[in-house]
Amino acid sequence: MPEGGYYEKRPRPESIQYFMNRVNGHTKVLSVKKIGDQFFEIKKRNRKIIYVYLTNIYIVGEAEVYEILAENKENHLDSIVTISSWNQVSSAGKQAGKDNGLGIFIMSDFLGALNYDGEAFTNYISPAEREENKSSFGRY
Repeated sequence: MPEGGYYEKRPRPESIQYFMNRVNGHTKVLSVKKIGDQFFEIKKRNRKIIYVYLTNIYIVGEAEVYEILAENKENHLDSIVTISSWNQVSSAGKQAGKDNGLGIFIMSDFLGALNYDGEAFTNYISPAEREENKSSFGRY
């Protein structure tokens, strides 16, 4: 459980500031703008725009992806990012995102995915996942 027993789906104000600072400092990012309570527009240096839903969901699974999509029908979404370092994304959540053209990320993976566009962004595989896949492949 997070420090002090804090658990809420909405990120804390300091987590939102952390997200904006880290994304703004990324070499591929021109600007980041908060355009809703949990909704951000990121302009990349190549002029591509990414719309991000920021959350503090402990484990982003398939149900959470569909819930966020249903709650944000009026918004175009490119990705969902869960901010806190103890949070996770399930494989079903990642697949639900891919099925809907979304990248579903923990914060560190999102920063890596920002180096890419299109399907390479949506389907980004972190170095840890690549290593795990390589190890799993060797077991069969």
